[in-house]
Amino acid sequence: MLTSGDTLRGEIENAFWKDAPATVRFRPGPTVRPTPYPARRLQSVYLASGRLLRHELLPVDRYAETRYSFLDYGNVRQQKPDSVLADVLLLGSASLRGASLEETEHYWVQRTGQPHLELSARKYLGMVNGVQSIIDGNDYQSQLLVYFGDCEAVVNLIPTTPFTTEALQHLVHTYNQQCSGQAHTEQVIRSATPQRGTVAVRIGVLGGVRYNSLRFRAADNTNGALDGVNADNFPHPQGGLYVDVVNSGRRLAFHTAVLATTFGRMNPVRLSSGTSQAGSFAWRGTQAFLQFGLRGFLPVGTTYQVVVGGGYELNAFWLQASHLSYPGRQQYFLDRFYGTPLPYLEAGIKHNRLLLALNGRVYMNDTYFYYNGTEDSHYTYQPWSLSLMVGYRLNADSDATPGR
Repeated sequence: MLTSGDTLRGEIENAFWKDAPATVRFRPGPTVRPTPYPARRLQSVYLASGRLLRHELLPVDRYAETRYSFLDYGNVRQQKPDSVLADVLLLGSASLRGASLEETEHYWVQRTGQPHLELSARKYLGMVNGVQSIIDGNDYQSQLLVYFGDCEAVVNLIPTTPFTTEALQHLVHTYNQQCSGQAHTEQVIRSATPQRGTVAVRIGVLGGVRYNSLRFRAADNTNGALDGVNADNFPHPQGGLYVDVVNSGRRLAFHTAVLATTFGRMNPVRLSSGTSQAGSFAWRGTQAFLQFGLRGFLPVGTTYQVVVGGGYELNAFWLQASHLSYPGRQQYFLDRFYGTPLPYLEAGIKHNRLLLALNGRVYMNDTYFYYNGTEDSHYTYQPWSLSLMVGYRLNADSDATPGR
C-alpha cells in the first residue's frame, strides 16, 4: 500500500532483505517492467509468505553498532525519531516490530498507551584489565524488566529470553495472553527469519571472445627468430554454461562455469632472424576449462548490479598442431598454459537476465629451448588471457514474490 492510500497487487522483487529496504521493486504482472518505489512512499508491504512490513516513525538509536570495523570507545546512546520500513512481528495490546539497520538488529515493543521501547544489539570498545576488548552493551533484559515490571509472567521469562525474534515474540505474546486482559485481540505475524535461509540457483549461457598473449623474450644473449614474437595474439570465440548459487541476501554467490575456446594461430607463422636462419611455427588447438569461485553483487541504482569475483580455473587442452620448423630441422613447439596459485579475477555489470563481464588470468612463467644447428636458443614467456563475455540467465526470476 502506498502512502497515498492506493493498494497495488502483483509481484515484488524479493531480495530477502536482511537490512530494512530503501527501495522495493514492484510489477503488476510477470511481463511488465518492474517499477522501483522508495520506502518512504510505501505505507505497508505484504507478501504472500505472510511477511508484513510497515513504514513507521520509530525511535532509532543509530549509534547502536555491531560491525567490528565500526566500533568505537564508549557505550554511546542517542535516539532520534526515524522513518523505517520494519517487519511487523506481532500485533496486540503489546506489539513487536523488528528491522536490521546497517547489519545491527533493532526491535520495538509498544504497549497500549505507552511509548515505544527500542531494543538494539550493540557492542563497543573498552579496556578490560589493561587490554582493549569488545564489550557487549546490549541491556535489553534490564529494559524489558522496567517496561513489563507489572507483569509477573513476563518478569519470570526475561532472564532466559535470548535476543532473537522468536524469543521476543514469545515474551510479548506471554504479556498479551496473561497480563493485558485482551488476549483475543492478538495477531501473530509470520516471522521473516525462515525466508532468509532461502538460496537461489541461476543457470545461464555465456558467449564472447578471449584474447591470449604468449610473447617470447630472448634470454642468455640469445638472438633468435622468436624474440618479441607472440605465439597467439588473436581473439578467439568462447562459449559455455554457468551456475550461480546465490545466498539469501542476493549479494554473494558460489559461481561455477564450463567453457570452451580455441587458442594459437590458424595459419603457420613465418619467422626471420635477420640472418640466413628462417623458419615457421604452427600452434593451435582447443581449450576447455572449469571455473569455480565467488561472485559479489553490489547494487547500483534500482536496476543494475556491479559484479566482482574471483576463483580458480582447471584447464584441459586438445592440441591440433604444435611444431617449429627451420632449415633442415623440425621439433615440437609449445604445450599448454600452466596454472598458478593466482586466481582469475572478474568484474562486470548485471541487468535483469543479462550480464557483461571482463575476466582475466595470468599463467605460469615458462621457458622454451631449441637448437638451430649452430647455437642453442633460450626464451621465456608469460602467458595471460583476457575474456569479454555476455551471459544470459535461462531460468525464471525466482526472486519475484506475490505481494501488495
